Amino acid sequence: MKKLLLVLTILSSSTLFAAGPKVPYTHEGFYSTEKVQKAVHFISVEDIKKSLEGKGPINVSFDIDDTLVHSSGYFIYGQYHFQIPGDERGERSYLKNQKFWDYVAENGDEHSIPKQSAKDLIKMHLERGDHVFFITGRTKHSKDKNYTSTKLSKTLQRFFDLPKEVYVEYTAATPTGGFKYDKSFYIKKHNISIHYGDSDDDILAAREVGIRGIRVERAYNSTNRQNLNGGYGEEVLINSAW
Repeated sequence: MKKLLLVLTILSSSTLFAAGPKVPYTHEGFYSTEKVQKAVHFISVEDIKKSLEGKGPINVSFDIDDTLVHSSGYFIYGQYHFQIPGDERGERSYLKNQKFWDYVAENGDEHSIPKQSAKDLIKMHLERGDHVFFITGRTKHSKDKNYTSTKLSKTLQRFFDLPKEVYVEYTAATPTGGFKYDKSFYIKKHNISIHYGDSDDDILAAREVGIRGIRVERAYNSTNRQNLNGGYGEEVLINSAW
Protein backbone atom coordinates (compact mmCIF):
# COMPACT_ATOMS: atom_id res chain seq x y z
CA MET A 1 0.00 0.00 0.00
CA LYS A 2 2.84 2.38 0.84
CA LYS A 3 4.46 1.66 -2.50
CA LEU A 4 1.21 2.40 -4.33
CA LEU A 5 0.82 5.71 -2.51
CA LEU A 6 4.38 6.59 -3.47
CA VAL A 7 3.63 5.79 -7.10
CA LEU A 8 0.52 7.96 -7.10
CA THR A 9 2.40 10.81 -5.45
CA ILE A 10 5.18 10.70 -8.02
CA LEU A 11 2.80 10.50 -10.94
CA SER A 12 0.66 13.33 -9.63
CA SER A 13 3.69 15.60 -9.43
CA SER A 14 4.44 15.65 -13.14
CA THR A 15 2.76 15.42 -16.50
CA LEU A 16 3.01 12.23 -18.53
CA PHE A 17 3.23 13.96 -21.88
CA ALA A 18 5.06 17.27 -21.57
CA ALA A 19 6.55 18.35 -24.86
CA GLY A 20 6.50 22.14 -25.09
CA PRO A 21 7.74 25.09 -23.05
CA LYS A 22 5.86 25.86 -19.86
CA VAL A 23 3.71 29.01 -19.81
CA PRO A 24 2.52 30.65 -16.56
CA TYR A 25 -1.23 30.58 -15.99
CA THR A 26 -3.00 33.89 -16.59
CA HIS A 27 -6.33 33.10 -14.93
CA GLU A 28 -7.46 31.69 -11.59
CA GLY A 29 -8.88 28.44 -12.94
CA PHE A 30 -9.42 25.31 -10.83
CA TYR A 31 -8.13 21.78 -10.47
CA SER A 32 -10.53 18.90 -11.11
CA THR A 33 -9.94 17.60 -7.59
CA GLU A 34 -11.15 20.82 -5.96
CA LYS A 35 -14.58 20.60 -4.33
CA VAL A 36 -15.46 24.17 -5.31
CA GLN A 37 -15.04 24.91 -8.99
CA LYS A 38 -14.18 28.56 -9.52
CA ALA A 39 -15.67 30.91 -12.06
CA VAL A 40 -14.16 29.95 -15.40
CA HIS A 41 -15.54 29.94 -18.94
CA PHE A 42 -17.59 26.76 -18.67
CA ILE A 43 -19.16 25.48 -21.84
CA SER A 44 -21.50 22.55 -22.49
CA VAL A 45 -21.83 20.25 -25.48
CA GLU A 46 -25.02 22.10 -26.38
CA ASP A 47 -23.19 25.45 -26.13
CA ILE A 48 -20.54 24.22 -28.54
CA LYS A 49 -23.22 22.99 -30.93
CA LYS A 50 -24.96 26.37 -30.84
CA SER A 51 -21.68 28.20 -31.45
CA LEU A 52 -21.29 26.21 -34.67
CA GLU A 53 -24.78 26.88 -36.01
CA GLY A 54 -24.71 28.08 -39.61
CA LYS A 55 -21.26 26.61 -40.19
CA GLY A 56 -20.66 23.66 -42.45
CA PRO A 57 -18.76 20.52 -41.39
CA ILE A 58 -15.44 21.23 -39.67
CA ASN A 59 -12.48 19.12 -38.57
CA VAL A 60 -12.09 18.51 -34.84
CA SER A 61 -9.32 16.69 -32.99
CA PHE A 62 -9.09 14.96 -29.64
CA ASP A 63 -6.27 14.02 -27.32
CA ILE A 64 -6.75 10.46 -25.97
CA ASP A 65 -5.49 9.91 -22.40
CA ASP A 66 -7.79 11.56 -19.84
CA THR A 67 -9.66 13.30 -22.67
CA LEU A 68 -11.40 10.37 -24.34
CA VAL A 69 -10.60 7.52 -21.96
CA HIS A 70 -9.53 6.75 -18.41
CA SER A 71 -6.26 4.93 -19.11
CA SER A 72 -4.34 5.39 -15.85
CA GLY A 73 -4.34 1.61 -15.25
CA TYR A 74 -1.84 1.14 -18.07
CA PHE A 75 0.53 3.71 -16.60
CA ILE A 76 0.34 2.21 -13.12
CA TYR A 77 1.14 -1.18 -14.68
CA GLY A 78 4.04 0.40 -16.55
CA GLN A 79 5.59 1.68 -13.35
CA TYR A 80 5.66 -1.81 -11.88
CA HIS A 81 6.73 -3.77 -14.94
CA PHE A 82 8.61 -1.54 -17.40
CA GLN A 83 10.99 0.59 -15.33
CA ILE A 84 14.49 1.08 -16.75
CA PRO A 85 17.00 0.22 -13.97
CA GLY A 86 19.35 3.07 -13.18
CA ASP A 87 17.59 5.55 -15.46
CA GLU A 88 17.71 9.12 -14.16
CA ARG A 89 13.96 9.48 -14.67
CA GLY A 90 13.41 7.05 -11.80
CA GLU A 91 9.77 6.01 -11.38
CA ARG A 92 8.88 7.57 -14.74
CA SER A 93 11.60 5.81 -16.72
CA TYR A 94 9.05 3.38 -18.18
CA LEU A 95 7.83 6.21 -20.43
CA LYS A 96 11.15 5.90 -22.28
CA ASN A 97 10.88 2.12 -22.53
CA GLN A 98 9.68 1.10 -26.00
CA LYS A 99 8.49 -2.22 -24.58
CA PHE A 100 5.95 -0.32 -22.49
CA TRP A 101 4.52 1.45 -25.52
CA ASP A 102 4.44 -1.84 -27.44
CA TYR A 103 2.46 -3.34 -24.55
CA VAL A 104 -0.03 -0.45 -24.58
CA ALA A 105 -0.34 -0.69 -28.36
CA GLU A 106 -0.93 -4.42 -28.34
CA ASN A 107 -3.75 -3.97 -25.82
CA GLY A 108 -5.23 -1.15 -27.86
CA ASP A 109 -6.91 0.38 -24.79
CA GLU A 110 -9.25 -2.57 -24.43
CA HIS A 111 -9.02 -2.07 -20.65
CA SER A 112 -9.44 1.70 -20.63
CA ILE A 113 -12.79 3.24 -19.76
CA PRO A 114 -14.41 5.62 -22.28
CA LYS A 115 -15.61 8.92 -20.82
CA GLN A 116 -19.30 9.72 -21.10
CA SER A 117 -18.50 13.38 -21.73
CA ALA A 118 -16.41 12.34 -24.73
CA LYS A 119 -19.22 10.14 -26.04
CA ASP A 120 -21.63 13.06 -25.87
CA LEU A 121 -19.17 15.40 -27.52
CA ILE A 122 -18.27 13.09 -30.40
CA LYS A 123 -21.94 12.22 -30.96
CA MET A 124 -22.73 15.91 -31.38
CA HIS A 125 -19.92 16.44 -33.87
CA LEU A 126 -20.84 13.37 -35.90
CA GLU A 127 -24.47 14.51 -36.09
CA ARG A 128 -23.21 17.82 -37.48
CA GLY A 129 -21.21 15.97 -40.12
CA ASP A 130 -17.88 17.04 -38.66
CA HIS A 131 -14.70 15.05 -39.26
CA VAL A 132 -12.98 13.57 -36.20
CA PHE A 133 -9.22 13.14 -35.72
CA PHE A 134 -7.20 11.69 -32.83
CA ILE A 135 -3.81 13.06 -31.76
CA THR A 136 -1.90 11.50 -28.86
CA GLY A 137 1.43 12.13 -27.18
CA ARG A 138 2.02 8.39 -26.96
CA THR A 139 4.81 6.55 -28.79
CA LYS A 140 3.72 4.17 -31.54
CA HIS A 141 4.51 0.44 -31.74
CA SER A 142 8.10 -0.41 -32.69
CA LYS A 143 7.47 -3.07 -35.32
CA ASP A 144 4.81 -1.64 -37.57
CA LYS A 145 4.03 2.04 -38.01
CA ASN A 146 0.38 1.22 -38.64
CA TYR A 147 -0.05 -1.42 -35.94
CA THR A 148 -0.90 0.90 -33.08
CA SER A 149 -3.19 3.02 -35.18
CA THR A 150 -5.14 -0.02 -36.32
CA LYS A 151 -5.51 -1.63 -32.88
CA LEU A 152 -6.28 1.55 -30.92
CA SER A 153 -8.45 3.09 -33.59
CA LYS A 154 -10.64 -0.01 -33.71
CA THR A 155 -11.19 0.29 -29.96
CA LEU A 156 -12.02 3.99 -30.27
CA GLN A 157 -14.39 3.23 -33.12
CA ARG A 158 -16.27 0.82 -30.88
CA PHE A 159 -16.18 3.02 -27.77
CA PHE A 160 -17.53 6.08 -29.59
CA ASP A 161 -19.77 4.53 -32.25
CA LEU A 162 -17.73 5.96 -35.09
CA PRO A 163 -19.03 5.16 -38.60
CA LYS A 164 -15.50 4.30 -39.72
CA GLU A 165 -12.07 3.65 -38.27
CA VAL A 166 -10.11 6.84 -37.58
CA TYR A 167 -6.35 6.39 -37.56
CA VAL A 168 -4.34 7.96 -34.75
CA GLU A 169 -1.51 10.47 -34.99
CA TYR A 170 1.33 9.70 -32.53
CA THR A 171 3.59 12.58 -31.51
CA ALA A 172 5.87 10.73 -29.05
CA ALA A 173 5.66 13.98 -27.05
CA THR A 174 8.07 15.52 -29.56
CA PRO A 175 7.43 18.85 -31.32
CA THR A 176 7.99 18.80 -35.07
CA GLY A 177 7.66 21.07 -38.09
CA GLY A 178 9.18 24.05 -36.30
CA PHE A 179 6.39 24.24 -33.71
CA LYS A 180 6.84 24.53 -29.94
CA TYR A 181 4.19 21.98 -28.98
CA ASP A 182 3.99 18.36 -30.09
CA LYS A 183 0.41 18.42 -31.39
CA SER A 184 0.62 21.71 -33.28
CA PHE A 185 1.98 20.17 -36.48
CA TYR A 186 -0.82 17.58 -36.63
CA ILE A 187 -3.53 20.11 -35.81
CA LYS A 188 -2.28 22.20 -38.72
CA LYS A 189 -1.86 19.14 -40.96
CA HIS A 190 -5.53 18.20 -40.66
CA ASN A 191 -6.88 21.75 -40.82
CA ILE A 192 -8.47 21.41 -37.39
CA SER A 193 -10.91 24.06 -36.17
CA ILE A 194 -11.38 22.84 -32.59
CA HIS A 195 -8.97 20.76 -30.52
CA TYR A 196 -10.03 19.10 -27.26
CA GLY A 197 -7.55 18.10 -24.58
CA ASP A 198 -6.92 17.86 -20.85
CA SER A 199 -3.33 19.13 -20.73
CA ASP A 200 -1.81 22.59 -20.81
CA ASP A 201 0.06 21.58 -23.97
CA ASP A 202 -3.25 20.77 -25.69
CA ILE A 203 -4.50 24.30 -25.11
CA LEU A 204 -1.17 25.91 -25.94
CA ALA A 205 -0.81 23.85 -29.14
CA ALA A 206 -4.26 25.01 -30.28
CA ARG A 207 -3.28 28.59 -29.59
CA GLU A 208 0.04 28.18 -31.36
CA VAL A 209 -1.76 27.46 -34.62
CA GLY A 210 -4.52 29.98 -33.96
CA ILE A 211 -7.54 27.71 -33.42
CA ARG A 212 -10.07 27.12 -30.66
CA GLY A 213 -8.80 24.91 -27.86
CA ILE A 214 -11.31 23.52 -25.35
CA ARG A 215 -10.17 22.03 -22.05
CA VAL A 216 -11.49 18.67 -20.90
CA GLU A 217 -11.19 17.95 -17.18
CA ARG A 218 -9.05 15.06 -16.01
CA ALA A 219 -10.62 12.37 -13.92
CA TYR A 220 -10.39 12.97 -10.19
CA ASN A 221 -8.43 9.74 -9.77
CA SER A 222 -6.13 10.19 -12.75
CA THR A 223 -2.51 9.28 -12.06
CA ASN A 224 -1.47 12.23 -14.19
CA ARG A 225 -0.84 15.59 -12.53
CA GLN A 226 -3.88 17.83 -12.41
CA ASN A 227 -3.56 20.90 -14.65
CA LEU A 228 -5.37 24.16 -13.97
CA ASN A 229 -8.65 24.07 -15.87
CA GLY A 230 -9.25 27.52 -17.32
CA GLY A 231 -5.75 28.57 -16.37
CA TYR A 232 -5.28 30.31 -19.71
CA GLY A 233 -8.79 31.70 -19.87
CA GLU A 234 -9.82 28.91 -22.23
CA GLU A 235 -13.26 27.32 -22.46
CA VAL A 236 -13.71 24.31 -20.15
CA LEU A 237 -16.15 21.53 -20.99
CA ILE A 238 -18.41 21.29 -17.95
CA ASN A 239 -18.73 17.95 -16.12
CA SER A 240 -16.05 16.39 -18.31
CA ALA A 241 -14.01 14.64 -15.61
CA TRP A 242 -15.96 11.46 -16.36
